[in-house]
Amino acid sequence: MPPLSRFDALQSIATEYPTEPIVVALGTMVREMLLVGRRDNHLYVLDSMGLPAAIGLGIALAPAARRFDKVIAIEGDGGLLMGFSTLATIGLLKPEKLLLVVLDNGAYAATGMQRTAAPAVDLCGAAEACGIRAHNVDAPEDLEAVLRGSHRRPGPALLRVAINEQNRSAPYFLPDPVELTLTFQRYLAGPTTSPLAAPASGLGAGLRGKSTPHGPAGTPPAAP
Repeated sequence: MPPLSRFDALQSIATEYPTEPIVVALGTMVREMLLVGRRDNHLYVLDSMGLPAAIGLGIALAPAARRFDKVIAIEGDGGLLMGFSTLATIGLLKPEKLLLVVLDNGAYAATGMQRTAAPAVDLCGAAEACGIRAHNVDAPEDLEAVLRGSHRRPGPALLRVAINEQNRSAPYFLPDPVELTLTFQRYLAGPTTSPLAAPASGLGAGLRGKSTPHGPAGTPPAAP
C-alpha cells in the first residue's frame, strides 16, 4: 500500500504552491483540500467530473497566468480517465505553466470506492505519448522533490502520485459555484484589477452596445 494518503498529497501541494492557481477536482478531493485550508487561489470544481485538466489548461494559456510560476490542476485517476482526450490537447498546445497532478488510488472515492480502470492504464506513458513530461511517485520525499523542482521548469508536465485508499471525514461543500468562480477570477486578476471591469470577450462582447433588429443588445424593440 502506498504510504501517501490523499490528504498528505494535497497538503504537500498547497504548501509548495501557496499562491499559485490550483484547480481542485470535485468530491472527496475538494472536501479534503478544504481541511488543508480554504484559499482564494484554489478553484473548487463542483459537479464537473473529468474537467479539471481542461480548466487548468485554459488558465495556463490565459494572460493572467504570466505572473505565476505554475498553474496546478489536481485530478483523480477516475476523473482523468473520463477526460482522457484532454491529454492530447495539452500535448498539442504545450502550456508551459501547466502541472497536472493525478492522485491515483484506483478507486472512485466519492461514490463508494468502486474500482477504476487505472490499473490497466500507464498514465505516465499515455502522457509522454502526447508530448507531456511525466513523473511517477509514491513516496512523500519524491513528491516534494518533484513539486519543488517544477517551479521554474517549463511544462506541460503530469505528476502521477500513487496514494492509498484512506479517506478523511469531511463535511459536504455546497456553495454557489458562481461565487467560487468570481472569487477565483478576482485572484487571477490581481489585487488592483477586477475581472468584472476587464473587457469582455466572446459573443456577448461582440453584441454589447451594437444595434440589432431589436434595438441595442438586451433591449426590446422600440414601439412603432
